[in-house]
Amino acid sequence: MDGLADKTLVAQACSGSRQAYADLIGRHYRAVFLACLGRVGRTCDAEDIAQETFLKGFMEIRTLRDGAQFGPWIYRIAWNNSINLLRKRQRVDRSSERLMDPPACSHEGTHSIDLERALVRLPDHLRLPLVMYYLEHKGVSDIARELQMSASSVYQRLRAALQELHGLLIEQGDAP
Repeated sequence: MDGLADKTLVAQACSGSRQAYADLIGRHYRAVFLACLGRVGRTCDAEDIAQETFLKGFMEIRTLRDGAQFGPWIYRIAWNNSINLLRKRQRVDRSSERLMDPPACSHEGTHSIDLERALVRLPDHLRLPLVMYYLEHKGVSDIARELQMSASSVYQRLRAALQELHGLLIEQGDAP
C-alpha cells in the first residue's frame, strides 16, 4: 500500500532522513507536476510550483498528522501554490500577457512548445479536465468528483477542449 509506505517514509523524514523525503518526492512528483500544469497551463511555471511545493513540504512535514495522507497533503500545497501564481498573473494586463509567448524550457521540442502554447490559450474550465484525463490518466468519474460536476459535463468539456485545441493547433500551423 502506498499509504503505509508513505507513512513510513514520512516518519523517517520527520526523523531527519533526507533520503526518505527524496523517495516521497520520487513517488509523488509526477502527480503534483501534472496537477500544477493543469491549473497554470505552462510547463515552466508548473515545474517551478512543483519544486516550491516539495520545498515547502520538506519545511512543514512535521505538521502532517497522518503520514499516510502525504499524497493529498502535498497535492493541496501544490494546488494552493498554483492558485497563488494565478492571482499574481491577474495583476498583469491580460491582453499583453496573451500576446507574449510562454517561456520555453530548454528540454522542450517544437511540437511540445506548440501544444503548450495551445494549452495556455484554452480556458481553465476546458484545460483542467483535459490535463487530468490525458496527462494524469484520471477517469471521468474521478474528474467529476474532484471538479464537483457530473460525468456528462466532464465528457462535454473534454469534447469541447479537444475541438478548441485542434482549432488552436491548426491556427498555429497556418501562422508564418
